[in-house]
Amino acid sequence: MYLFGLAGLLFLALTAVFGYSLLSALKLPLKGLEAVVASPIVGIIPAAWLCLIPYMLTGSLDNGIAVASVIMLAVLVLARPGLPHVEREHLAIVAALATLAFAFTFLCLLTYYNGEYHVGYPFYGDASFHSSVITSFGEGYNYPPSYPVMAGQTLRYTFLIDFFSAALYRLGLGLQWSVVLPGWLLLTGLLSLIYFLGDRFFSRRAGGILTVTLVMLSGGLGFFLGIRDLLDNGLYGFLLGNLNYTTVWSYNLVFTNFIIIVLAQRTALAGFAIGAFVMLVLYAVLVQGNESKNGLLLAGMLTGLLPMFHVYSYIAILLSSGLLLLIFRERKWYYFMAPALFLAIPQALWIAGQMGVSHFNVQIGWMAASPADIPLFWLANMGLELLLLIGGIFLVERKNLKFYLPFLAIFMMANIFVFQPWDYDNHKFFSFWLMPSALLMAASLLYVYELPKLGKPLFAVLLTLTVLTGALASAFILFHPYVEYSQANVYVSDWIKENTPKDAVFLTSQSPISPVTSLSGRKSYLGYAGWLYTHGINYNDRLYEVKSMYSATDAGKALSQLSENGIDYVLIGPDERGSGQFYVNEEFYDSRLELVFNWTDPTYHNTYRIYKV
Repeated sequence: MYLFGLAGLLFLALTAVFGYSLLSALKLPLKGLEAVVASPIVGIIPAAWLCLIPYMLTGSLDNGIAVASVIMLAVLVLARPGLPHVEREHLAIVAALATLAFAFTFLCLLTYYNGEYHVGYPFYGDASFHSSVITSFGEGYNYPPSYPVMAGQTLRYTFLIDFFSAALYRLGLGLQWSVVLPGWLLLTGLLSLIYFLGDRFFSRRAGGILTVTLVMLSGGLGFFLGIRDLLDNGLYGFLLGNLNYTTVWSYNLVFTNFIIIVLAQRTALAGFAIGAFVMLVLYAVLVQGNESKNGLLLAGMLTGLLPMFHVYSYIAILLSSGLLLLIFRERKWYYFMAPALFLAIPQALWIAGQMGVSHFNVQIGWMAASPADIPLFWLANMGLELLLLIGGIFLVERKNLKFYLPFLAIFMMANIFVFQPWDYDNHKFFSFWLMPSALLMAASLLYVYELPKLGKPLFAVLLTLTVLTGALASAFILFHPYVEYSQANVYVSDWIKENTPKDAVFLTSQSPISPVTSLSGRKSYLGYAGWLYTHGINYNDRLYEVKSMYSATDAGKALSQLSENGIDYVLIGPDERGSGQFYVNEEFYDSRLELVFNWTDPTYHNTYRIYKV
């Protein structure tokens, strides 16, 4: 830790100012406050690359941080950006969105208190994966980049936002703040840019407020299940239950609330933030007729740098933006398309080079039971938002409808093709499509509001029913913390960090919250395999080896396997003993290996042992 995180705060601030310098130097057609909220987004994407390239050349994260800092400072000195003009009429709204964004990130993402890390309940699985990637770079030694849960398997996951957090971790911010602070800046920027897009689309703040509200509180008809649970369990029992009615597998409700998606999947947060920035720039250029060259160039460059952050967002932006440039007959289209394509090629080769069997397939209707069920499926999953969207098609101005129609291509594509083993992962496309679609939903609500006599009360009813499911989901994630890493996990991981080499490989169970991978930055021979499955990686051979090494029915063979598989340490804790996949032969390990750590958790009386191979 350096100066208790001050270095990390300075690096993050430098990144935001670097982004503002780029926007100022290029003189993009943005309002002052639009540039302010976009600055961290515009800065983080290239800053992560400026760290990564020296790291890939030298294997040193410190070198990457130093090079990135020097380059960002040089841009700042050369650009000499002036202070932004802050439009007072938008300031209160942006401040409110920033406050909401901080509440979501601080309360839901690895909040540390009572010696434990807590997350909002829906995030317990994703949070452990991201923390393992962050600590593998920031605390351990992950060079060349490989999966923390599968030592030696090249990391083809889009890890750059976690790599950026690893730089902050390395500079002393620790796990919680290296996740919360960049997450807060990205979420504030994302929500604010959606608001500003709505403000431009309708030429009124009310349109922007409605647009960002419909995105944040997205949800379908799941609130009917909430009413049922309220009647069955009473208010107290209802409030203690799972209020995320946007994801109820038994009823095939799978269009998860937008905020839950971007908080659970940090890669999507970065990708969607760039997506919102590109939409705003393209609207200013194509619809409002502002100067195009610099705006298209920066939007194209950021898009081209995006695949190692979030592939789904890259595909969505490239598809919709390409159609927009074609429909609006933009003569300077190549300023966007050239960098968007050419910068992405090396990343595509890196990702494709590590892929196993392709999981691309045709699946009409996404997760609808059959093509005939598609209309009812989307009505249940979107509720009144779907009806408002359809109504908006007939209400918006022609130029605005012309702007929106290319985004329908994302919805159509994701309803036909599936790109990963788990078809649910297509929700990332639909969540991206929701951002521009909310503009048309807001148009319908504004139309209702302006109707004589019954307009305002009808508007209130429609808005309430539209956002009720999403509001319940938001309340649930904010006020139902889940213990992600217990005091025992923290204690064991601290011992591992202080007493084992940074590149050590452990034999562990398949627990997603193993202290080895999640907190200490060390690697597992085979950790939680669920993530590997969704990334299309075959882990069956290693799973067989893990079972064989833990059971150790043949002592000589077990010792050979430990050596041949590069195992440095063996962890035997409650997750290993309770695994339903293998038996742990502790007698073998006690008699044949050196016991270097033996500790019993005083709270739950679980014993943790670590053996050195």
